[in-house]
Amino acid sequence: MPLLKTVLQAVAGEPLTPAELAGRLGSTPQALEGMLLTLERSGYVQAAQPQSGDCQCGPCALKSLCRNADDEDAGTPLPLLRLTPRGERYLARP
Repeated sequence: MPLLKTVLQAVAGEPLTPAELAGRLGSTPQALEGMLLTLERSGYVQAAQPQSGDCQCGPCALKSLCRNADDEDAGTPLPLLRLTPRGERYLARP
């Protein structure tokens, strides 16, 4: 399975921090850093933070899973990643 699909499948279930994603993939955040930057720039993943672009927690389908939602008093939001519609379309391909 291509690395792209493996990474996107790991992110698809719930928003994850880069460290959590690396742990699930048996890697390190440093090893995934370049891949995640490329995926973000290519529009496959995005930050899952309240009031951040298209992920505003109100309309987000992952709100119930997002650890940044409804947590305004927690301080700095976690650097969570989530799939974009482009990432979802990629995973839906046969």
